[in-house]
Amino acid sequence: MERKWWLVIAGCITHAVNTGFSYFGMSAFFPSFEREFGWSRTAISGAFSLARIESGLLGPLEGYLTDRVGAHRMLFIGLIVCSFGFIALSWVTSLPMLYTVMILGIVLGSSLGYNMPISVLIAKVFHERRSLAFGIFRMGPGISGPLVPLVGWMIGLWGWRTAAAVSGIIIFSIGLPIACFIYRIYLQEEAATSSFEAGSAHAPATRRLSNDPQFTLREALRLKAFWFFSTAMALRHMVTEGVSVHFVILLVDRGWTTAAASSLLGISALIGAPARLGMGWLGDLLDKRKLMMGLLLALSFSVLLMGYTAEALIFTPCMIIYSLSYGGLASLQEPIRADYFGTKAFATIQGMSRSVQTAGTFLGPIIAGFLYDLTRSYTIAFGIFALVSLGAVALMFVAKRPQMRN
Repeated sequence: MERKWWLVIAGCITHAVNTGFSYFGMSAFFPSFEREFGWSRTAISGAFSLARIESGLLGPLEGYLTDRVGAHRMLFIGLIVCSFGFIALSWVTSLPMLYTVMILGIVLGSSLGYNMPISVLIAKVFHERRSLAFGIFRMGPGISGPLVPLVGWMIGLWGWRTAAAVSGIIIFSIGLPIACFIYRIYLQEEAATSSFEAGSAHAPATRRLSNDPQFTLREALRLKAFWFFSTAMALRHMVTEGVSVHFVILLVDRGWTTAAASSLLGISALIGAPARLGMGWLGDLLDKRKLMMGLLLALSFSVLLMGYTAEALIFTPCMIIYSLSYGGLASLQEPIRADYFGTKAFATIQGMSRSVQTAGTFLGPIIAGFLYDLTRSYTIAFGIFALVSLGAVALMFVAKRPQMRN
C-alpha cells in the first residue's frame, strides 16, 4: 500500500472518533442539562443549532488560518481546542457558558483539527484517485455510531460532568498519536513531491503532477461555477438537514415507536457509510458532476415518497435510497471543489463555500418545523424539499469546471 493511503485511513479513524464524541455523542448530554439546570428544550437546542452552523459562520476564518498556518499544524491546534472544550464542558454552570464551550471549544476545535485540515491534506496529496480518498475519509461519521452508546454509558455510570472530562481525555489520547502520524506522512509526501518536481531520479515513477487549476479566493469568487456549486450544496444541505432533524418525530407521528424510529435513523447512517466509499470510487472513473446530479435526483424522489407515507414496505426502500444518496453526496463535494478550484487556497475557498451552505443547513429544519406547525403534516415540507433537490440538479448542470485564464 502506498504511504499516502495511510494518511486517509488515519484521517478516517480520527474523523470517526471526533464525530462520535463531538457531533452524535453530544446529544447524550441533552437530558442531563435539562434535569440539572431546568433549562427549556428550546434554550438547549439553541446551542446545538448554532453548533451545527458554526462551520458556516466561522468557515472563512478557519479556512484562512488553515492556509496560512498549514493544515498539518492545524491538526494539533484543533485537537487541543476540542479536548479542552470537553473538559470545560464539565465545568458548565450557566446557559451562556454552555453556548460558549460548545461553539468556541468543542465544535470550533473539531472543525479546525479534523474536518478542515485533513480535507486539505487529502486534496493536496491525491490527484489521480482523489474521490476514492475522500470517500474513505468520509466513512468516518458512518462508523462512529458505536461511540454514542459509550458516551451514554459513561454518563449513566459517572455523571455527565465526569463523562465530559473523560471524553476530552479520550479524544486527546487517541487524536495526538494519529495527528503525529498524519503529520509525518504528509511531510514525507511533500518531500517526495518536491524531489519529483526537481527531477530527482529517486521520486516514485507513478507520481504525477497535478493539472488542477489553481485559483485564489478572490479569483474563485468571480467565477459563476463557485456560486452555482455552493448554492447547489446549500440546497442539498437544506434537504438533508431538514429531513434528518425531523426524521424520528415524523415516524413517531405516524405510529412508529421512538425506539423503532431511532433505530431506523441509526441504520440510515450505517447504510450511508459504504455509499461514501462507493461513490468515491466511482468519482475517479466517471464525471463527478453528473454523478452528483444523479444522486440529487435520487434524493428528490426518495424524500418526496418519504413525506407521503410511513408504510414500512414503501418508506424503508425510500429511506435506503435517501441514505445512499446522502452518503454519496457527502463524499463528492470536496473532490469536485478541488478539481474545480485547485489546492492553492483550498481551505479558504472551502470555508467561504461553507458559509453559503450554512443558509441551507439553518433553514432546512426551520422550514420543516414551520410547515408542520401550519399543516400538522410533513407532506408539504418534504414535497418542497423534493423540489429544492431538483433545483440543486439544475445548478449542478450549469456549474461546469472553470478554466484558468492565461
